[in-house]
Amino acid sequence: MFKKLLIDIELKDIIDNNIKNLYLENNINFDYIDRIDSPIKNTLYLTANKDKITSNCQSVFLILNDYEFLDIKNSICIKFLEDVIKIYKSDLLVSWATELQFLAQNTLAYSKNQFDIERAERIREIACEMISYKYKLPIKKVKNFFANEVGYQTPKIENRAVIIKDYKILLVKEKIDGKWALPGGYQDVNKTLRENIIKESYEEAGSVVNPIKVIALLNYNKHHEYSFPLGMMKIFVLCDYLSHNFLENTETESVGFFSLNELPELSQNRTTKEQIEMCFECYKNVDEWEVIFD
Repeated sequence: MFKKLLIDIELKDIIDNNIKNLYLENNINFDYIDRIDSPIKNTLYLTANKDKITSNCQSVFLILNDYEFLDIKNSICIKFLEDVIKIYKSDLLVSWATELQFLAQNTLAYSKNQFDIERAERIREIACEMISYKYKLPIKKVKNFFANEVGYQTPKIENRAVIIKDYKILLVKEKIDGKWALPGGYQDVNKTLRENIIKESYEEAGSVVNPIKVIALLNYNKHHEYSFPLGMMKIFVLCDYLSHNFLENTETESVGFFSLNELPELSQNRTTKEQIEMCFECYKNVDEWEVIFD
């Protein structure tokens, strides 16, 4: 977790009172500065000026124009000032371990040089040791979930079925935490997106649906408090409701339709209120809806 946010003085005019209050509510200690000329520990530096990106602390680049991120090096890129909050509270150890694992695995996938392979294997071990140290987990368990893939490292894929009837959205009550979420789960390797949405809707909610439109493709780690070390892409699909008959299963204990202003307690690691609001917006404007993606 960082201890200080320094904001480029050039951004002062766009940091309005709403953003200031949001930072204060999240205990973000911030100040304005023209540039950083010497190393500063545990500090974030927010700028939208490529020439001011620094190696003296962790730089965060605010993208004001599309494609600017393509030539930004050694900096975290964001599109919204609110994104600073999650970065400020992030755990650097996990972030570094994730990047080391990513680099090591890609080297193992493509390199033919035995010395490079040996170095990559050791880098991957160090990444696992860092996660083991952070979460006090056995190293074998860390390797199983954190470093068990081959080939180029890519995020997992999760999909969620959006089923709305009479302006009420279908949610399932999760057995794991007793809270509510959109039906869905990991994408099966042997199914298309459409097939997976139909399967998950039926297995978790007993619902028969016809998927009709992709609402959004979101980076999980940007929209939830919990972060997957190797990332995850969430796909939301609007479905026509046909029927449902809830069946007992291993994942969910009940199902219900809820209006936006009467939502039950949500399972935040699976579904947020903001995501449900997005789904209703698509439902109300389905013909004009453009897919949202990070």
